[in-house]
Amino acid sequence: MIDKHCTHGIWILALLMLAACSQEDKKEPYLQTHITGKITVDADLDTSRDYSGIELKILRPDTLGQLNDTLFYAVTDEDGSYAGNARIPRNDIYPLSILRRSNELGVVNLVLADKDTVYFDAELPDLEETAQVKSKENDLFASYERLQAGINRIFQFANAGLVTGDTLEMELMKWSDLFWDFYEDNLDTFAGQQAAASSIRLLEGWQDELMMERLWKVIDDDPSLIPFASRIGIRYYTDEYNLDHALTFIDSLVTKSASDRISMELKMNKIKLLYDSARVETVKHELDQFKTQYQSYREASGWVQNFEYELATLAPGSELPDFEIISLEGDTITRENMKGKPYMLEFTRLDNFLYQQQFDRNIAIYHIYKNYGLEFLTVPFETTDVVMNAFFEERARLWPFAQPGTFNADELREKFNLNTLPTRILVDKNGIIVRKYEGTEFNDIVRGLQIVLTDINEEEAL
Repeated sequence: MIDKHCTHGIWILALLMLAACSQEDKKEPYLQTHITGKITVDADLDTSRDYSGIELKILRPDTLGQLNDTLFYAVTDEDGSYAGNARIPRNDIYPLSILRRSNELGVVNLVLADKDTVYFDAELPDLEETAQVKSKENDLFASYERLQAGINRIFQFANAGLVTGDTLEMELMKWSDLFWDFYEDNLDTFAGQQAAASSIRLLEGWQDELMMERLWKVIDDDPSLIPFASRIGIRYYTDEYNLDHALTFIDSLVTKSASDRISMELKMNKIKLLYDSARVETVKHELDQFKTQYQSYREASGWVQNFEYELATLAPGSELPDFEIISLEGDTITRENMKGKPYMLEFTRLDNFLYQQQFDRNIAIYHIYKNYGLEFLTVPFETTDVVMNAFFEERARLWPFAQPGTFNADELREKFNLNTLPTRILVDKNGIIVRKYEGTEFNDIVRGLQIVLTDINEEEAL
């Protein structure tokens, strides 16, 4: 699987134009990447040597993995050549689709970064074997992935009990330093940003002083990493000190951010942190201020609507909404027959890059906590049997997965207020929500698991 405006009297018209232009001003500026190359077809399949009409398209995925805005579109000429500029909201990994006669022939993930030029060549139909990607950013990311493969091997050895104690700590420190060196050698690149994040994550929970030293350096070096830094820092200040320290940390990041969108995201995080801590009155006050400050942002109004729904139906301590799915083994699984054991209910796409990155840790958590009765249940959206088989070709399937086509994805999105994939909901043995985790909040799950285990231990003691 080759793994988101200006029209009755003169004054009204002027006001409408002002409001529309104000709305336009709120949009973050787009970055630009030049993409060029040649797409041909195997001569045994097409002797015409006319390779025109092959389409290359990049659509912007939203947080649910659904595709909407077109970021890049090009069509090949007779010899298969194409070229164009992609307008991207941020440096990131984007899926490039290749189509011929309206049939999608494959997808390739490209790193797109501002002012970079990507050279992408391929021969159809064997896209996976023939694809060649060259650019400064993509070449660097390939180097970063080699480092990531190295630390993944260490995790596999640790899960198997082959690396433990002081040896494991030495390995973690070694790889954290390797990632950090890579970051310092490649500042202002997407791969460098990912390496900094990997270095810092490897230190979390056991080398917190060094972790925070590197975290503050990253914040000063590259404000675009503030959203990542906020998640790590919030956990640190909450665990090491208290909630008020974490809230002060968020406020300090807002003053450092030059981006309205990042400031908005930080304030969303602050409201959610207060919500998770059950400070309901403070949540209402902050939410009212947020509505006023960001009322011209469509994204903000959508978030507020979702948050208010979340507050009413999916808050910690609420009963999980009912559901019914059929597993790959043919078993019917519902909220009622899952009662009696704690479980993690997760919603994702199997081709989601973040979920693929998190899957090894998913397995580690499963192995550790299954001894305490914890179960996992995964609902994969937009998945076919072919995608499912490809995903598990080199991965173990250890817990139930919903069978494609046996559930209503739209109904589940609405019922569980799914705005980001992957999303996980930790449920206690009584069917009560412990907490909902969206995207990279996956790193907070262990704290929630401790709550579940504490409840189990207390009941066993009685």
